[in-house]
Amino acid sequence: MTVRARRLRRLLVLLPSAAIGGAERHTATLALALAEAGVEVIVAAEPDLLPGLAPLFHPLATVAAPIGWREAEGLDANAARQARAAAALVPHHAPDAALLPLPWPSHGLGLQGALAEAHLPGLAIIHLAPREPVPVPAALLRPALAAPLAWAAVSAPVAGRVEALFGLAPGQVAVVPNGVAAPAEDPARRAAQRRARRAALGLGPAAPLVLFAGRLEEKKGADLLPALAERLEESSGATLVALGEGPLAPSLAAHPAARLGGPLRLGGLADDVGDWLLAADALVLPSRLEGCPLIALEAAARRCPVAATAAALECWGKMADSLAFVSETQSILGLTSHVSVILGKALYTTGRIDAAEAYATRHGMREMLNRYSVLLRGLVAGHGRYG
Repeated sequence: MTVRARRLRRLLVLLPSAAIGGAERHTATLALALAEAGVEVIVAAEPDLLPGLAPLFHPLATVAAPIGWREAEGLDANAARQARAAAALVPHHAPDAALLPLPWPSHGLGLQGALAEAHLPGLAIIHLAPREPVPVPAALLRPALAAPLAWAAVSAPVAGRVEALFGLAPGQVAVVPNGVAAPAEDPARRAAQRRARRAALGLGPAAPLVLFAGRLEEKKGADLLPALAERLEESSGATLVALGEGPLAPSLAAHPAARLGGPLRLGGLADDVGDWLLAADALVLPSRLEGCPLIALEAAARRCPVAATAAALECWGKMADSLAFVSETQSILGLTSHVSVILGKALYTTGRIDAAEAYATRHGMREMLNRYSVLLRGLVAGHGRYG
């Protein structure tokens, strides 16, 4: 009997997301790149998410399946529902492998169990992990860990936490940092965007403009936006534009800082964040927990300086201070002081901008996609079939 190497011809993406954010956009980038390389990709996700996901994944096939992790349900109920749904999807689509993009380490337990039952290889990509591990019952952990999985995480801290949570060997979770496509510098476009965005906000052409982009939730520090906006207006006359949606949107909209003409402008979801970064004087990231924030890389690639918490840029490790202006805590004063330095155009601001741009270029999208492709193809090839 001989073992025949398999090839990656068809990939089933099992997306357990409950909302659309950076993890989902990252998944779309990877799925589209694999499709362009000749892999047939099928994306399964919660029915309610498909209208928002379809434009991101177009022209890939998307199918509705009850596999999202629902916070209102317990671990057992979520895992059982996921396992049932995945057990039906796998034989129907007959993939060579599965991709599990996990916004949270435990959100694919049922999917992993189904892959174990089907003996289907998969790649789990972890985007975010808590600093204090939440124990998973052994009854759920055993079948989940039986799946023929390769593991990856978007940063070294996330990888270490996942290894601790699941009892994996050190180094078993590969680190594949996020990467973005760096656009060519276009001074005319930058100048046009700076004028147009300020005019749309009713601001003068030289008015200071600071940007936040992300889900409006506490993990992202969105609850701090009104105080940040008021302090920025007081200290430097700046306006803070917040792009995104999330559970904090109603309370933010009701805050006096978000009044008509106020210092906080809520822009909702935007598909032109790159142009906002060209227009902004700075990006602010007040996050309490991050994996490897795409928005920071997008800013770096567009030479938009970043003021962030240490938690937001944990993925950059000791390099963070040379690439951005870092506050050790979620301090309103610390973050606004950094933004004031950026707006003052101190000489060392340019040094950070140059270093961040070089980093984003060096660790770009092509490198990220190549590493994921190698992981997936190696996983499938190593999962031989007998004949």
